[in-house]
Amino acid sequence: MSNVVALRLIAATSPNTENRKVMPKRRPNAEVRSREYLTPDEVERLIEQARKLGRYGHRDATLLTLAYRHGLRVSELIALRWDMIDLKQGLVHVNRLKNGIPSVHPLRGPEIRALRKLSAAYGGSPYAADR
Repeated sequence: MSNVVALRLIAATSPNTENRKVMPKRRPNAEVRSREYLTPDEVERLIEQARKLGRYGHRDATLLTLAYRHGLRVSELIALRWDMIDLKQGLVHVNRLKNGIPSVHPLRGPEIRALRKLSAAYGGSPYAADR
């Protein structure tokens, strides 16, 4: 079989390219929304809604507060353990992922109070976000 015949055979048996559906290209984020971040008011509303919803509202609100105030990724947030939180000195030890540098962050009053309340409920577990 010659190359020309083989090419004609392939072209005849391949699906019609005119009838194929082409997936639309994803629009850039700038076209969809004007910004890529939440304002402080929006974050506070999100935390308040998390506090009101579900069985573990206080836990969820506390985790959102920590994530927002300390810039934690989800993987860093769920890896938090009670031994990384020093409530007496008001510090949290953060092990950064993605080649980040581990650091110690100060905790402020509302965070310390929320973590103490959480500690009373989940104190027996090594993970702050357990259950």
